[in-house]
Amino acid sequence: MTLPPMNEVIPPEVRERLERLVDELPYNEEIPRRSGDVAFNHAWEIRAFAIATAMADDGAFDWREFQGELIRSVQAWESDNDSTTGWSYYDRWMEALEKLLGDKGMLDAEELDRRTAEVLATPANTHHHPPAREPVAIVPSRAGEGRPLE
Repeated sequence: MTLPPMNEVIPPEVRERLERLVDELPYNEEIPRRSGDVAFNHAWEIRAFAIATAMADDGAFDWREFQGELIRSVQAWESDNDSTTGWSYYDRWMEALEKLLGDKGMLDAEELDRRTAEVLATPANTHHHPPAREPVAIVPSRAGEGRPLE
């Protein structure tokens, strides 16, 4: 499944496939939603969602295998916690994905831990360029002519 570039409309057949996958998920009523669509509060959540759905679509694992790991992850969290404080559907999602990929030999837990520690030790925005905050000038007599200003 090839997705369009960001901010473009997802083709109906891709959207329907993703909606079917989400509908088949265990505990899908707990997936955060906005206006009926799956919602993500953090960039890593949408990345985790995309990784799992793309890998399943590419045949790396059967979607039912992922569903089973997700059920086990949610049940383990529920048995260890008395309230919903600290609950995150996508934390369970990542836990399930890591377990499944580890069991299949596609992910080495020690390497994941090492790289996670490396990322967490890196100061925020180290690899990001600072935003340009220079003023923008508009020359009223040439505005809207459809060519760049000289």
